[in-house]
Amino acid sequence: MTQKCTVCYHPASFAINEAIIVEGSGVRNISKRFDVSASAVQRHKAHIPKLLLSAQENMDAYDASSILAKIRSLEEETLEQLQGAKDDEDRRYTLAAIREQRSNLELVARVAKLISDAPVVNVLSNPQWLEVRSVVIQALEAHPAARDDVVRALEGMRDA
Repeated sequence: MTQKCTVCYHPASFAINEAIIVEGSGVRNISKRFDVSASAVQRHKAHIPKLLLSAQENMDAYDASSILAKIRSLEEETLEQLQGAKDDEDRRYTLAAIREQRSNLELVARVAKLISDAPVVNVLSNPQWLEVRSVVIQALEAHPAARDDVVRALEGMRDA
């Protein structure tokens, strides 16, 4: 039977991974900092690509449409429970279901606010884009036909 990776099961495994990937800390430094053997850290480095793939898969499961679908599903389940609780003699179940429904509505409101508060970036008015645009147009001065084509294409972007 294979042994479990001591770093994977270490309480500070997230911080250790961060030290390896983000900070680029050396094995000995990490070993001292987190009180694990240098050889354990070295062996653990082989797990990191798998961990990153797993993290990416988990992140994909939480994209905006997936989160909204899960909220919708939770909402439907809560409403079903509320309907069932209304038939129960004990009003505590009804009140608990109402509290859950209220929490769902608060969650939806917070998510909607996050979506509506998301910044809208107009790249076409960004100073860096305007500078790049000017440089490209100036570079094409020696090629009038190409310059005109590029200017028309850029103006088409603005109208879209």
